[in-house]
Amino acid sequence: MTLTKLQQLEALQTRRDAILLQIAALTEGEIGGGPDTSGGGDHVRQVAYRKSLYEELEQIERSLALFHGPWTVKRQGRLA
Repeated sequence: MTLTKLQQLEALQTRRDAILLQIAALTEGEIGGGPDTSGGGDHVRQVAYRKSLYEELEQIERSLALFHGPWTVKRQGRLA
């Protein structure tokens, strides 16, 4: 399935908004909100989860910048 440029842009913006909501919702009591923990056979890598959200957000921002990047439009002929 091939998305149009507009659909790609909308998909990136939607994912960016979802990540921002996830980051904003992080609290000490939720997974991803506190420090890494281990004990009793459990190991929760909360810092890595948080970091992965920020890394994905950065990648999306770079992709969006390509859509909005510097463009040069050349026109030839007469404008009516």
